Amino acid sequence: MKLETYLSERDMKPSAFAAEIGVAPSTITRILRGERSPGLDLVMRILRATDGKVSVEDWYNAEAAA
Repeated sequence: MKLETYLSERDMKPSAFAAEIGVAPSTITRILRGERSPGLDLVMRILRATDGKVSVEDWYNAEAAA
């Protein structure tokens, strides 16, 4: 599942999610806009915060296809 879908389904703002995982809101905004890709540490934080709904494969398979 894409992070954007996860946040939308929960009616969660990117800034709230950023606070939950301990990163700057701009980090999540840039990821959602496709301006940056998350490093492994951030991918793992997102994985834990979403209970695996946004998985490692969601990031790396999407990047490989682009």
